[in-house]
Amino acid sequence: MGYAARRCFANAILFACIVAAYLVFRFPPEANSFYPRCPVFTLFNVLCPGCGATRAIASLFRGNLTDALHFNALIVVLLPFLSVFFSVCYWRAMLKSQFNWPIVPQTWLGLCLALVLVFAVARNLYPI
Repeated sequence: MGYAARRCFANAILFACIVAAYLVFRFPPEANSFYPRCPVFTLFNVLCPGCGATRAIASLFRGNLTDALHFNALIVVLLPFLSVFFSVCYWRAMLKSQFNWPIVPQTWLGLCLALVLVFAVARNLYPI
């Protein structure tokens, strides 16, 4: 992918994220039913690690940290790290002629995977 195409693609992704954030802020998931239901919860009646993420992000937009932690604590904890990662990706796509993904150490990826698995099991064994 060329430099101009990569910049256009990165800006389109950023625009889509801004539109999605606006929609979540303007139309809270608790009050609107057009948001899709989690297929894991619908099929198996088990909370996956992502269940409640949209409601948690909407609560964070409104400044309500306790509700966000109640809906999905994992998203609240990982959101700053994901924001930094995607900001670095965007920055590299905009400024560098050669795009390279940020390197995340294998130990961090393993730790994240273990955290997600422990969270998934714990939230189903010990519901709040």
